[in-house]
Amino acid sequence: MKRITHNGGSIVTSNTSTTALLDYITSVADSDHSVSVDVTVLEANDETAVHTLVLSPNSEFDVVDVDIEGMTEKEEAARFPLPEMPIIGIIGTIETTGDAGRTAEDFNLVASEIDRGLGQ
Repeated sequence: MKRITHNGGSIVTSNTSTTALLDYITSVADSDHSVSVDVTVLEANDETAVHTLVLSPNSEFDVVDVDIEGMTEKEEAARFPLPEMPIIGIIGTIETTGDAGRTAEDFNLVASEIDRGLGQ
């Protein structure tokens, strides 16, 4: 288990959730906006709850190990599911209308002109 200090507060969550958040924060650092991530955390009464972390390109984490007596890896995995991370960056879609073919042809024509130096 790990204690993550972030924006003046702290949460306790699983090792795998912490690793996932630390890996993900590098993607957020390369973006221009903030994202929110719901993370299952351990409350003071030993119950779990979901907290929302707002992550930005300036987010910083301080992470330390926490010993939770009697918590096995199997129990930790069951109680703390991995958070779902929002997709960052450009998301492609597939156009399914009748105009899709014409749009693709127009795009290919413009790309071809660019490749040829715009007719120079």
